[in-house]
Amino acid sequence: MNLLEETYVVFDLETTGLKAKEGNSIIEIGAVRVQNNKVVDRFDELINPGVPLDPEITRITTITDAMLEGKRTEEEVVKDFIKWVGDDILVAHNAQFDLSFMKMAFFKYSLGTFNYHVIDTLGLSRYLEPFERYHNLTVLSSRYAIQWDENKHHRADYDAEGTSLILYEMLKRLEKRNIVTFEELSKIPKILVNKRI
Repeated sequence: MNLLEETYVVFDLETTGLKAKEGNSIIEIGAVRVQNNKVVDRFDELINPGVPLDPEITRITTITDAMLEGKRTEEEVVKDFIKWVGDDILVAHNAQFDLSFMKMAFFKYSLGTFNYHVIDTLGLSRYLEPFERYHNLTVLSSRYAIQWDENKHHRADYDAEGTSLILYEMLKRLEKRNIVTFEELSKIPKILVNKRI
């Protein structure tokens, strides 16, 4: 199937800190399922981490302890998210970060192997524009003329939808380079950062 016709789940996580292996956990999962550059479904849920948030995390994400009060646990939300994903291809920006938290959740809650294709739009951006210095979402939205509200940045649902729009601009540029199938894409280093077994 042509890359532009595939179904993707573009997702983003907000977390209590930067290091999953040091006890940090997920506080929001935001995702959009996209087909032909259209959002056909959404997943967005806040998670109660069971500990107060660092004020710096609240400053960055605008998520407060009060917003997380009474929300479900990481285990419950991750399980529902994975059911919702199904067999679709996952996409994230700087995917290694999000993967570290998802894989840690799979380990903590005995969910088996994280067995999903994951495309990293950061790696894809570096491949398409190797001489550009910056590849963050704010820069990419400007580069691809996508409307972007910096005040909504660092909320998982907003960043996931923005990443989905960036993804399709990238896929159109890949098509001009005659990279049109998932198999062809998977041969490029540092773009497919996790593969199904």
